Amino acid sequence: MAGMKTLKTYGSRVEADLDRIVLEHADVPCVVVGIGVAMEGGIEGVRLLVPEEQAERAIEVLDANAEAPSGDEGD
Repeated sequence: MAGMKTLKTYGSRVEADLDRIVLEHADVPCVVVGIGVAMEGGIEGVRLLVPEEQAERAIEVLDANAEAPSGDEGD
C-alpha cells in the first residue's frame, strides 16, 4: 500500500468519526488521527487519512453521502 493522504481536517473527533463510518461502510480504508482544536495541542485539528490510491473514491463517497437526503424532510 502506498502512503496515507489527509482527505479532510475537522475541528472535532466526532465530525471525523462520522465520515470515517461512511467510508468504512463503503469499504474505503481510513483512519482518524489527532485531537480536537478545542483541546490543548489540537491546533492542527483531527485528520481523516486514506490510502493515496483510495483518495478519489473516498471523496466521491463522502460527496454522495452529503447529497443524500437525510430522511428528516417533512417530519
